[in-house]
Amino acid sequence: MKVEDGVKLSVIYASFLSALTLYFGIYEILKYFISSIPYLFLITLTALYPLLSLRKKLNSLDIFLIILAFLGALGIAISDTYIPGDVMGGFVLILSSSLIFAGLKDTYSMLYSGLSFYIVGLFLLLGDAVIEVTIILAEVTDYYINCIGESCAGYVFLLRPEIILLILTPFALYPFFKRTHFRRREND
Repeated sequence: MKVEDGVKLSVIYASFLSALTLYFGIYEILKYFISSIPYLFLITLTALYPLLSLRKKLNSLDIFLIILAFLGALGIAISDTYIPGDVMGGFVLILSSSLIFAGLKDTYSMLYSGLSFYIVGLFLLLGDAVIEVTIILAEVTDYYINCIGESCAGYVFLLRPEIILLILTPFALYPFFKRTHFRRREND
């Protein structure tokens, strides 16, 4: 596979990942203020808007992505325990997805100017996920230290969206490893 094709495939993957990240961020902030969110479809369209605004017109793949994102959002809303109400966590997710969206077009065109936004957004997303993993490890350690000598039930592990994104994000880092193949914007 050529480097350009790998970068384009990675950017398309990152655009879907960024829409999912934006969805999680909006959901976390709204859930902090509202206990149950009835406007699920509106949140889904808001999260997919930057991805769909790059297109001139919607084709069947875009419609499929909207339906897939809505069904995924519906599944997440049904199992509402996965997404906490967290304003700062939601803000970090929205910021990282905005940075990724800002660099998508130029990264897709193999230009350095977009690669910096793209990479900073991905690393911000990875950093947030690593912090969440560290927090969970600290909570588990604290729980079992407090249970020494007592009969305690097992720790209830809640899978946060940041951890799901930690598993999905490394596949979008291909342009970072192939950054020597990028070119600077030519002055017209």
